[in-house]
Amino acid sequence: MTQVEQLKLSGQLPSPRGVALAVLELSQRENATLGEIARVVQTDPALSGRLIKLANTASHATRPVVSVQEAVVRQGMSTVRQLALGFSLLDQYRDGACEAFDYQGYWSHSLLMALCMQALGARVHVAAADELFICGLLAQVGQLALATAYPDEYNTVLNAQRADPAQPFVTHERARLETDHIELGIVLMTDWGMPKVFTVPLAHYEDPEYQAPSHDSRSRNLMLMLRLSHRLADLGLARADARPRLAREWTTLAAELDISQEAAGRFIDEVVASWHDWGAQLKIPTSILPPFAEIDHGHAEPSEDESPLRIVVADGNAFTRRKTMALLVEDSSHVVYPADNGNTALALAMEVLPHVLIAHYNLPQLDGLELCQALRATDEGRRMHILLMDDGNDEAQLAYAYEAGADGYVPSALSAKGLRTRLSAAQRLVQLQNAWERDRAQLRQIAAELAVANRRLANAALSDSLTGLPNRRSAMDQLEQAWSAASRTGAPLAVMVIDIDHFKHINDTYGHAAGDMVLREAASVLRTSARREDSVCRIGGEEFLVICPNTDLEAALQSAERLRTTLGARRIVIGQTESSITTSIGVAVREADTADLDALVSTADQALYAAKEAGRNRVRSGPPACSLESP
Repeated sequence: MTQVEQLKLSGQLPSPRGVALAVLELSQRENATLGEIARVVQTDPALSGRLIKLANTASHATRPVVSVQEAVVRQGMSTVRQLALGFSLLDQYRDGACEAFDYQGYWSHSLLMALCMQALGARVHVAAADELFICGLLAQVGQLALATAYPDEYNTVLNAQRADPAQPFVTHERARLETDHIELGIVLMTDWGMPKVFTVPLAHYEDPEYQAPSHDSRSRNLMLMLRLSHRLADLGLARADARPRLAREWTTLAAELDISQEAAGRFIDEVVASWHDWGAQLKIPTSILPPFAEIDHGHAEPSEDESPLRIVVADGNAFTRRKTMALLVEDSSHVVYPADNGNTALALAMEVLPHVLIAHYNLPQLDGLELCQALRATDEGRRMHILLMDDGNDEAQLAYAYEAGADGYVPSALSAKGLRTRLSAAQRLVQLQNAWERDRAQLRQIAAELAVANRRLANAALSDSLTGLPNRRSAMDQLEQAWSAASRTGAPLAVMVIDIDHFKHINDTYGHAAGDMVLREAASVLRTSARREDSVCRIGGEEFLVICPNTDLEAALQSAERLRTTLGARRIVIGQTESSITTSIGVAVREADTADLDALVSTADQALYAAKEAGRNRVRSGPPACSLESP
């Protein structure tokens, strides 16, 4: 048995879940209709929005797509299946156990590939734009599969590749895993129903030496499109110094598809803009790139050691002051400010906040030492690089300069080279200050992101991932607060335990995807139909808990019956049949002899059991005996 076959049997490979799995299973039935596919897609708002957006992006029609039904019809069953699968993988595998694998970078790269394939499809008509989008999105899925199935081993592969980048990536993969991302990706996409017309180019496009058969223009064009999309994705995530080379390579390769250099610039700028748009919607990080014209001409920001400085020259002697200023501006872009006395120099320094201050010892009004000491007493002055200048070379003067807080000593008779040498220390100081400011900004950003992440984690820890309702832990916390409030005030407190009837039969007959859909539908109905002051929670499986503060038994029974009736009236497609959701509900109220909140929930559980024993689809309460039954 090959390594790929073992992986397929292991169940460790990425696979779709939820609505995507339901779409996949439904589309494999011979009698499945687009209407059925649309109804399943509509249960996932995020997927619905993405399919509508993609349909409008790819469509050349004047009227925009506004409904899931229309988006499904335009894209077709096969394409919707592939798109649902791709978006499902994106949502599930945003991170993982392989430390060296950049999950966010992988999806950012894949998204840019997808959008480039889609845009190229408008120029080279080899397939539908949506099919090309999913082809680009999943082109590198083998890497994700290996990182998921073999996190530790693939960690070693990635580190080996970074240590020896001259070796092809697949060589490192095969040396340690007996397979590679290309082979595994083709197997996965074939299993997921990707047409062969795409899998053949996908198997070879990473090999720059491979040429498609000359008689097969479609495969040749798809190969070129994949290579261009991969290069553009590399460009999008590359360092600034690597972008000009990648841009030139892209335009050279694009010429084979009759894309001129001028058209190439517009094309890339449009695709990158779309990348930012989609990245924001899918919560995928993207890079900010300059316009293609700047990248192509190699425009780069000046290096830090060449960045211009703001310099104040304070000297009472007009001749030496002008001479020093002339040396500073020679062959440089430094900005120099003159000052003829110490007081002017101090005021000017606090106004322009120079990187460097060059002050003569014998300044009028406030001499160089006093000026240095005054500046060092301020926060702004402590960040300046201060050089004291003197006509002589007295060691005592030098000692005084350093004691006053100066960073260096400069003789008046100094050459341009000597002055530039001394300014190099100021350049390093500026670099350190800039780096420190960037680090501070980054730390602030990290702190903000951590705060957001902590809030999300706290919400996630208290939320049910399938329905979005508070989970059992949150339910018990809320019930404890309601119990304490009722104990203090003497107000009544009621709870309902709601169970979906015959839920196991739904799972066994139609699959867990259908069961998940029923749970989400039931949760949505309960959330919107419950009273504003009540709290609806999912406490496990097909059971829900409703906490009803300040509610007596009669009001609780009426509310429970209303929820049961509302759920029963909601029609839902399960499999190929339209049905309704019936529920059994147990109600309990806090009595004087109710020991604690666990006893309260237990009483509601007993009432729920009684409702099921009585035939289901009804409401029962704990002592005192009372019930409401369906007509």
